[in-house]
Amino acid sequence: MNSKVPYTRLLFFKEKLELDRSAENTLREHSRLFAERKEEFSAYFEDFFSRIEQTKHYLEVQDYPGRLQKIWEKWFEGLFSGSVDHSFLDIMWKSGTTHVKINLDHRYVNLSYCLARSFCRKIIREQVPVGQQNDIGEAVEKILDLCLLIETDAFITNTYQCDREVIMGIAHQIRNPLTVIGGNIMRLKRIPDSSDNMVEGTYETILGESRRMEKMVNEVCTYNEIFHKHPEWQVLNLHEQLIKVIEECKSSYSLDKLDLQIGFAPLEIMILGDPWETGILLSHVLNNAFEGVDPENPLITVQTSLDPGNQKFALVEVFNTGVLTMPDDPKQLFTPFYSTKSAGTGMGLSIARAAARKIKGHISLYPAPGGGVICMVSLPRSDSR
Repeated sequence: MNSKVPYTRLLFFKEKLELDRSAENTLREHSRLFAERKEEFSAYFEDFFSRIEQTKHYLEVQDYPGRLQKIWEKWFEGLFSGSVDHSFLDIMWKSGTTHVKINLDHRYVNLSYCLARSFCRKIIREQVPVGQQNDIGEAVEKILDLCLLIETDAFITNTYQCDREVIMGIAHQIRNPLTVIGGNIMRLKRIPDSSDNMVEGTYETILGESRRMEKMVNEVCTYNEIFHKHPEWQVLNLHEQLIKVIEECKSSYSLDKLDLQIGFAPLEIMILGDPWETGILLSHVLNNAFEGVDPENPLITVQTSLDPGNQKFALVEVFNTGVLTMPDDPKQLFTPFYSTKSAGTGMGLSIARAAARKIKGHISLYPAPGGGVICMVSLPRSDSR
């Protein structure tokens, strides 16, 4: 767990909170007023959390008695240094990292910041002249808001890093035996006696399931990545994105007599989105069409247009001649691991939906009136903001 401190992003938070030089000077000028009560603050924290079943154990089991209390004192005193520099950001970031390491429920972190606000307000009411209370109160709120943002950012970043390492580790451990299984099956198939239809069928089943498991592992990794990756918004040419994905699908799926019809809108459609997430969305939508098309009548159409109901969005309609078995609850179609295909992983549509939501788009799937399946994707145009 060695995530780098994202100074640029954290200073961006500081700017948006309007924690400017004036506010920092206000904190510095009143630093002694608060620092003198740091031990009282620590005792207040200890008393409060020692009476909560879920947090009292952190107080009872420490490296040495009083260590946590000293950390709270130093943290509280540091709020009023009046200098939000890299050193300050490092300390606050480490706070969030530590909370992940000790597996602290983040709701209690939020609760602790509520307590800190309450304690600071009490000091302001009791010791700051009425005419100065608004300025110091506003500065205190800003520094606490910034600290909570930094701590939360560190908590999320490091939690994701831990999750990703576990998932990637599992993926690696599964891929290795699958590779061994596949290699051994291929060798067995070359043995003369293995040409028996029953044996051949067994080998193909094992190989098929091995490939499905490997695909599932990859898709679980992708699904996790979508939820935690910070989007990099860019203006993208929708038609160029679709052509790239269509060519990839044509090379991956060998469909005899495939009738692929493309009907792009006459105007160039520019959309706003993250290139990776947009590619993931379109790829899974097209893959679903190629996998589900009727092999006896392999027709797939891809059309683009502007949304007639909202010109700020573009539409991508993908039709295939397959059959869609609708579950009792249509939402199940986009639930992870739900699949109506014998060789499906049940992750494709859930990944597509997660990617669509991430880039402020929408995806729907439904039976076509005359037979077949329609997948409709709505994407924000580049001038939609």
